[in-house]
Amino acid sequence: MLIIIVFVVKYLQDKVEIIGKEKINRFNGFCSQNNAETISIQKEIKSAEFYIFVCKTYSMKYLYFDFKLFLILAFTFIIMTVAGTLSHELGHYAVAEYLGYDARIDYQSMHTENDVRRKYLDSTFEKYSFEIKNNLSFPGKQNYDTKRKEYRSDRIKILAGGPLQTMITGTIGFVLLLAYRKKIFSVNKTTVTGWLLVFCSLFWLRQTANSFMWTAGYIFTGEKSMRADELRLARYLDFNIWTIHSITGILGLIVLFTILSLFPKNQVLTFISAGLVGGILGFYLWLMKFGQYILP
Repeated sequence: MLIIIVFVVKYLQDKVEIIGKEKINRFNGFCSQNNAETISIQKEIKSAEFYIFVCKTYSMKYLYFDFKLFLILAFTFIIMTVAGTLSHELGHYAVAEYLGYDARIDYQSMHTENDVRRKYLDSTFEKYSFEIKNNLSFPGKQNYDTKRKEYRSDRIKILAGGPLQTMITGTIGFVLLLAYRKKIFSVNKTTVTGWLLVFCSLFWLRQTANSFMWTAGYIFTGEKSMRADELRLARYLDFNIWTIHSITGILGLIVLFTILSLFPKNQVLTFISAGLVGGILGFYLWLMKFGQYILP
């Protein structure tokens, strides 16, 4: 991927220069004609020279590729993919522990163990399933209804804990980034503090990535997976399942494009390339390859 990107950038930069030089060379062949025509040709030559200048300047700004910065950012994206995943699960974990559950985190999820409340609800439902389904009276119905409402409320809070942690972290980073943008971004450089705030802001990208993958999965398979927190949360709250993940996904895109607009133009291509490579590698290395052995 990196080789292709570099090749395309180089090709575009060379191409615009060749086009401009061809114009100049073509016009130079006519400079021996009368004065009026010569003046006209000279104007065309200046126009062609300006064309080269503008195209090269534009391409150097937006298509400049910094290999060293790419390696640093790609590695950082890998680390932040892992950190983002674990901090997200810590959001679930913190809420669950606060509510009195025995919570545990693995490399990709949080779950509760020895859940007495869930066992009570399951055993009661198994014993009185007909009465519960048909809203009939049964021994302990009032207590069951109370416990079920409490459990449902707890599940909503625990489910929301992960996305809220992710979005709050991203929002703090984004607000600070906007507040200090003049100090951390220059014409062709981003400060270390700036990069830290950029990566904090990009916690919002989890929402965008999840929304994109869910939508793509639905389009290509027709299945409405309910694995994502936002989808289950929408179901618990009786919202349309598209609501939460779509809104937060769009907000994540707004954050991303705002960050790109703040970047020095000569770092945009490098940043996007590093994000794609590092994000995909981080996802693969942690969630598919090694995470299950490091934090089973």
